[in-house]
Amino acid sequence: MNRSPTIAAARFSSLLPAPIHPMQARLLALVAAHRFATTTQLARLTALEYASPASALRQTQRHLASLAQQRLLTSLERRVGGWQGGSAVTIWAATTRGHRLVAAENGEDEEVPRRQRPREVSTTFLDHLLAITEVRTSIEEAVRQEADTEVAVALEPDCWRTALSPSGQVQVLRPDLAVTITSPAYEDRYLIEVDRATENPGRVIATCWRYQEHQATSSQASDGGVFPLVVWLVPNDRRRHRLERAIAHSTGLLRDLFRVIRLDQPAHPDPRRPRRHPHPTTHQPDKG
Repeated sequence: MNRSPTIAAARFSSLLPAPIHPMQARLLALVAAHRFATTTQLARLTALEYASPASALRQTQRHLASLAQQRLLTSLERRVGGWQGGSAVTIWAATTRGHRLVAAENGEDEEVPRRQRPREVSTTFLDHLLAITEVRTSIEEAVRQEADTEVAVALEPDCWRTALSPSGQVQVLRPDLAVTITSPAYEDRYLIEVDRATENPGRVIATCWRYQEHQATSSQASDGGVFPLVVWLVPNDRRRHRLERAIAHSTGLLRDLFRVIRLDQPAHPDPRRPRRHPHPTTHQPDKG
């Protein structure tokens, strides 16, 4: 027997997620964008909305539990290493329902690309994705401490860059993050590569050459005439020294285009900031 239009419409409406709290929408969007984030990371990213870090953590836990109850988020209890010291933490991922809601909120096609189920992601890849979330969190926390300074972070795939290689082929660079730190006088731009010491330095150098080739052919207006500094974030000093030596010994590679620093020190990706340029609103002397 066919259902009446009224019953069918009511059943369809029941399948749609109800409007959610603005903070829950923000948390859901953060998790969907990063793929994975811990409770603590999410509390730190939204800390400015609360009176204290303790309040931020408490309220974030409450909002995340509500999102899980609505089947918009799912949680993993996994032990991760690296920046988290091998401790067990609660890790959040958006469900298909959650991704669809974020897409709808952004006015995008609600068809969600097929991805691995959160529990099928390897520990190594999960650790890498959480490290990227940690870098973004640490940078935003650091910028909050600087007066009249803002940060804009682009995640994959929005931070990817395309250019023609010397052979005329389209080349795609896939940094983990693109970061722009803006003060009243300057804009500092960085392309961030999170290195987990799982690849031979030779592969890192090959990627450095691709960045250098891209710099030579790049015409992206957003760079303002200054190619971003490429920052390799590594887990320890041993890896840092190894990559620094590899870059220094690569004849023809522009050393000033790259920096290698430890993953636990991303707050100031490059203290010397050799590739900064004046903010567009800064007065420039007339030429000629």
